[in-house]
Amino acid sequence: MSGIYIHIPFCRQACHYCDFHFSTSLKNKAPFLTALGKEIILRKNYLASKEIHTLYFGGGTPSLLTQKEVMGLFDELHRHFLIAPGAEITLEANPDDLTKEKIGELRQTPVNRLSIGIQSFIDRDLQWMNRAHSAEEALRSVKQAQEAGFGNITIDLIYGIPAMTDEEWKKNLKQAFGLNVQHISAYCLTVEPRTALSHAVRRGKTKNVDDE
Repeated sequence: MSGIYIHIPFCRQACHYCDFHFSTSLKNKAPFLTALGKEIILRKNYLASKEIHTLYFGGGTPSLLTQKEVMGLFDELHRHFLIAPGAEITLEANPDDLTKEKIGELRQTPVNRLSIGIQSFIDRDLQWMNRAHSAEEALRSVKQAQEAGFGNITIDLIYGIPAMTDEEWKKNLKQAFGLNVQHISAYCLTVEPRTALSHAVRRGKTKNVDDE
């Protein structure tokens, strides 16, 4: 089964733990998308004879793209690759981007699966990670996406946060299960080099992560 991953390297703000390639400046978004369209053309023969069953838009924060920008990428992909009927098409999104209007726009695109970066339902932990959304926004984003007709939703959670207790992690899991989403991914927080978190640990401003 063949798939294509598209990386959108833009974010509204930098999460303290993140070492992915991204920029918090959107000034280069338009020229990047133009270059991405050209790269799609250059790579059109890589999977020329194969049906594409999965498309995944990761980041960064793909939910920063407008409906027009998302459709522009789909047009290029459909033009140069054989996208299978019923292909799973995933777009990563942050809860703060998923307003009713934004969700409605995404419903008008071929996106049929949302990957929502919730990370925690505890505001203290979200602030510690420098996430842009609140716990309330996290819950609301999932419910609004479901109400709009998205029937395939996965959410991300992070464990191993220094201040998080076992009971709080259980509470996070209980809330996640209660949302009736199709998939939950849980990741252990890691201290990556050259991140705000690694600098804070090195200076003794925060505890090191315990993966136990």
